[in-house]
Amino acid sequence: MSFFAAVVFALLAGITEILPVSGTGLLFGAAKLFGVPTSGAAFESFRGILYFGVALGALLYYHTQIWDILRERLVLLGIARPVGRKRAVPFGRRLWSLLLCATLPMLPALLLNGLRTRMEQGGLYLAWISLFFCVSGTVLFFLTRGARGGRGIHQTDLSDVVFAGVFQVFSIFPGASRSGLTLTALLSQGLDGPAAMEFSGLMGIPVFLAAGIVSLISASGFEGAPCDTTFMVLGFALSALSSFFTIRIMTEWISRHRLTCFAYWTWGAALLSMSLFLISA
Repeated sequence: MSFFAAVVFALLAGITEILPVSGTGLLFGAAKLFGVPTSGAAFESFRGILYFGVALGALLYYHTQIWDILRERLVLLGIARPVGRKRAVPFGRRLWSLLLCATLPMLPALLLNGLRTRMEQGGLYLAWISLFFCVSGTVLFFLTRGARGGRGIHQTDLSDVVFAGVFQVFSIFPGASRSGLTLTALLSQGLDGPAAMEFSGLMGIPVFLAAGIVSLISASGFEGAPCDTTFMVLGFALSALSSFFTIRIMTEWISRHRLTCFAYWTWGAALLSMSLFLISA
C-alpha cells in the first residue's frame, strides 16, 4: 500500500461511512483500482483502524449528547447530582435506552461475520458488492421519496429505533450502507432530517468500534504483516477528521434536501463494481 493509497482510503472511509453510501463497498472498489490486495493482514488491520477513526469523529461531533448520557449514568450511580430539567425523564437517560434498543439487533448479526468475511475474500466479492449496492440504493430511493418528517430527536420513540436497528443489521453485507439504511428507516418513520442524522450517527458509534475490533482480530488470521504503524496513525487521524466534517456538512444538507440523489450515486457505484468484476473475471 502506497502513501497516496493510504490517504485516499482514509478520506474515503471517513466520508462514505457517514454518507448514505456503502463505505465498505467503495473501499474495496478503491483497493481494486489501486491494485491493493484485500485478503492480507495489512489491508484488514488498516481497515480496522479506519473504523476507529470514524468512531472518534462521531464521538467528537456528538460529544454533547454523549456527555449527557454519561452524566445521567453518573447520576444513577450517585456520583453526580441531577440537573433540573422540565422533562420528567432526563433526555440523556432516555437517549441511552433508545440507543441500547437500537443496537441490540446487531448482536445476532455478529454471528454472520464469518459469512461476510467469506463474501469479501472470495472471487465474487465485487459482484456481491454490486448486488448490495443495488439493493441499498433501491431501498433508499423508494422509502425516502415520500418521507415527510416533522418529529425532532426528542420525539423519537421505541418503535422508531427498533425499526432502524433492524435495518442496520443488513449493513453486515458488503455494499449495504449502514448510514443509508438507518437514515431511510428513521425518515420513513417520520423523523425530520437532522433528527434522523443525529440518531443514525449516534447509532453508528458502537457499530464502528465493534467493526474496528473485529477487523483487527480478523487481521491476525490473514497472511502477511499488519499495516505499517505510520500508515495506521495517518489513517486514524484522516478518517476521524473527515468523518467529523462530513457529519457537520451532512447535518446541514439533510435539513433542506432529500436523500434520493444518493440512490443514483449508489446505483452508479454498483455499475462500476460490476464493471470491475467483469474486467477482472
